Amino acid sequence: MEIRFELPFPPSVNRLWRTSGKRVHISKKYADWRKIAIWEIKRQFVFIDPITSSYSLRLFVRRPDKRKRDLDNLFKAVSDALVEVGVIQDHNCVELYAKWVTEGPDCLVILEDTDGEA
Repeated sequence: MEIRFELPFPPSVNRLWRTSGKRVHISKKYADWRKIAIWEIKRQFVFIDPITSSYSLRLFVRRPDKRKRDLDNLFKAVSDALVEVGVIQDHNCVELYAKWVTEGPDCLVILEDTDGEA
């Protein structure tokens, strides 16, 4: 089984959390993205069963500008949003793949149920 989602460009893992003194909190940028991403996942997740076994997570991401970015830093926000909605359980991930693309949505997420493969 394969599930596809189109999401806005995710924030880097380096931008998810901020500190104020000894307190750690979600950054405004991450909170704003997360609200939109969760809404988009729920909107696109109609009539699809969640993946309860092992899965692969693939991201096809369109660069928003010419700045240098670490592609692998984009997994955390996407994965956490999918977990929040109940699409996946992140401890079941057996494969990650990401690629910069020049066309398509900001972030195309493809989940594939690997049915117990490890």
